Amino acid sequence: MVYQFYRSNHGAELKLPPVITRSARRRRVAFTIRPEDGRLEVLAPLRASAAEIERIIAHNPDLIERLRRQFEQVEARRTVPEFREGGEFHYLGTLYPVRFTRKVLAFDRAFLIPAGDEAAVRTELEQLYRKLAAELLEPKVSDAAGRFGLTYRHVRVGGARGRWGSCSRDGGLNFSWRLVRWPEPVVDYVVVHELAHRIELNHSARYWREVERLCPGYRQLDRFLREHVPEYCPW
Repeated sequence: MVYQFYRSNHGAELKLPPVITRSARRRRVAFTIRPEDGRLEVLAPLRASAAEIERIIAHNPDLIERLRRQFEQVEARRTVPEFREGGEFHYLGTLYPVRFTRKVLAFDRAFLIPAGDEAAVRTELEQLYRKLAAELLEPKVSDAAGRFGLTYRHVRVGGARGRWGSCSRDGGLNFSWRLVRWPEPVVDYVVVHELAHRIELNHSARYWREVERLCPGYRQLDRFLREHVPEYCPW
């Protein structure tokens, strides 16, 4: 590749090649920075050649540099999670504490988990988040699909970091458990964002018109989602 993306990692400068992600639904090349590792990701149409992608990268150094600076500004706001009793984590936009208990994993204005060391607390928290996500998202999708007259195949909860949700060609909806950390209007927007792919399986102008119809004012929610990752998803 003609362009290498640089990022700082504990004071060291790492030289990393861009990640190329091809999709049959994509019509043109776009750039983003992956939140999980800070690498430049090139989103390209399935038929885009390596030479064409290299050419587009080479012709957009200013855009890539701007994305890099924006990423670094966002990362500077990232909080350091404390995986211990009393540590606070978001659920639907509000911070709640971790409380140690002998009970089964549960949430009651606090994350109730068994006592353990930092690694155990992190593992138990993720399991509880997954449970909460499944309980929250399945009825939300069902309700939204019913209101808008849309169908879907299933709802599944996974562990993706760089993608809040996705919709497959056969109507399968997948969401990251991390989504439930965000304020509820943001969660509802992501649900609509994925359901809109049941109308238009791409990100064309028509697709975004459908999103606007289903979720008026979505732009503010989308901007909030992009700008506040460090606060709501530090891990």
